[in-house]
Amino acid sequence: MNIYHIRFTTISTIVLGLIFTLCSSHQFINNDDDDYAVENYMRYDDYTYDDSIKTVLLFNTRNEMSYPIIGLNGGETIKLSFDDLRRDNRVYNFTVIHCNANWEPSDLAQNEYIDGFFEDELFDFKYSNNTDLYYTHYNVTFPNQNMKLTKSGNYIIKVYKVNDKNHPILTKRFMVFESNVAITMNIKRATDVNESYYRQEIDFKINHDGYDIKDPFGRLNIVLMQNYRWDNAITGLKPKFINDTELNYDFNNSENVFDANNEFREFDIKSIKYQTIRVKQIKFEVYDKMQHIYLLDDERRSYKQYYSQSDLNGNFLIKRNEGQDSEIEADYVKVHFRLPYSPPLQNGNLYLFGKFSDWKFKEELKLDYDTLNQRYEKEVLLKQGYYNYLYCFVKDGSKNVGDLSIVEGSHYETKNEYTILVYHRELNEDFDKLVGFATATNEN
Repeated sequence: MNIYHIRFTTISTIVLGLIFTLCSSHQFINNDDDDYAVENYMRYDDYTYDDSIKTVLLFNTRNEMSYPIIGLNGGETIKLSFDDLRRDNRVYNFTVIHCNANWEPSDLAQNEYIDGFFEDELFDFKYSNNTDLYYTHYNVTFPNQNMKLTKSGNYIIKVYKVNDKNHPILTKRFMVFESNVAITMNIKRATDVNESYYRQEIDFKINHDGYDIKDPFGRLNIVLMQNYRWDNAITGLKPKFINDTELNYDFNNSENVFDANNEFREFDIKSIKYQTIRVKQIKFEVYDKMQHIYLLDDERRSYKQYYSQSDLNGNFLIKRNEGQDSEIEADYVKVHFRLPYSPPLQNGNLYLFGKFSDWKFKEELKLDYDTLNQRYEKEVLLKQGYYNYLYCFVKDGSKNVGDLSIVEGSHYETKNEYTILVYHRELNEDFDKLVGFATATNEN
């Protein structure tokens, strides 16, 4: 073998290796299923990457039950809090990432939307007090004196260990809006007679008087949400009529229609000294040295008439009645759910579902079927408080879409909260501004 053949073989091997690498990289970048199988793959979504991180909350500081939405330059702030169940004290940093209307990173550099430091440390942490399960509680409020936001739109807050920015422990979505347009909503039962008994229709108008929108069909991106759920949000709506500065989104078909679902189930574990709402038994188990809360058996509601009751539209509240500071005095307990159901559902699984699940179908919330007792059941680690939840069926192979009606039913009278977000990309701009935000609840 001469030297030319050796060089040719070596170069061929390198080229083939580069082709293989590029192909592999291309496949990795474009295959979402493979990406999401990677443990620390960065998601521009509400996601917890570390099993030791629990009870992640993000809200407007004016109300702990509010959505993480603030006005631009309005003096409002957002609070992030979470618990770390490890006994070692860890130092965490956070940063924020601007996204477009579709929750992809925008083309803005950080200095174009952040005034101040691009990352900051979570200085506010404290240890749990008088709890069976030890944890460290972390808080951060922003924008703050170190980090101010200068653009409206979608954002991700990313938390990570110091010097390990590529491996987040959690990401959460929040939004900053401008009040450039006025939004009015009309929430009613679906116009289509075939859907009118179980679906709700949201007609709305956008008035942009005083704010120039050159091409509302191409430059606006509208998001319509039910109970602040991203999993079933409606997008891509175009105005049906335009009257001067008023955009009319009054449709006759199903473009702006949601399943009304049912009022949420509830349970109250703010106290573990006595039985409260939906609690059947409280028992301290020696084998794990923890309090176990056994709820009353649930029942299938799909064939029952609608029953009106107040709820939190799927939200939850962290609270311990016997403490002064629920952030560190609320304990973690194991809650036992039971749903008698026979025969078991085929070709899919049943999940506990609500804001406490991030409106996602999590493996730790997938119910098991007890053949002997003919029921679904699940034990879940939760922090003391008041919770809303539903049972959602997910077909095999379905990743993000579930069916609540199979167990819960769906009634047009159900009270839901609807949110409209109006994004605008101006001419010659490379990011989406959030120029309008409105929330309303239907009346039964």
